[in-house]
Amino acid sequence: MSDAHTGLVSSKTSPAPAILVGIDGSESSVKALRHGRRLSEALGTGLEAIAVWQKAHSMYDFYQSESGWTPEKDVEKLLDDAVTAAFGDDRPANLTLTVLQGVPARTLIRYSADAEMLVLGSRGHGGFTGLLIGSVSSACVAHASCPVLIVPNKNQPEIDVERGTTVS
Repeated sequence: MSDAHTGLVSSKTSPAPAILVGIDGSESSVKALRHGRRLSEALGTGLEAIAVWQKAHSMYDFYQSESGWTPEKDVEKLLDDAVTAAFGDDRPANLTLTVLQGVPARTLIRYSADAEMLVLGSRGHGGFTGLLIGSVSSACVAHASCPVLIVPNKNQPEIDVERGTTVS
């Protein structure tokens, strides 16, 4: 790649920046994936759906060896199900699926270093009803190396911001 202003040749070998979308299987993350698709098409970038799983230290190791089950296989299915929920049979040609192991917020923040943008749902499966934004989303907004878009879930209960409670 040549820089027209300086005549220097870039030796960049990493893939082109992509729109990254964090997936946890929640409705918010499926909506984020749809937004990510629109952004990637508008910007002409790749689209990467990422699910992060965290290894638990328990009897899972026994079950993995006996049955062939692994938490990673569950997360791969969760990711595939989210893509199907978002796009049905109309999967984008520029879509890649990535499963990573680690602490979700920390892993997404580290992975965002070469991204064009990180897109997340406002809240995933965990958390407390009174929170407007989930802990992973909040950490990524504060520490990601790229712009972060938080896609609101309009089906979430309405929150009284001053009291931190849901409105009936």
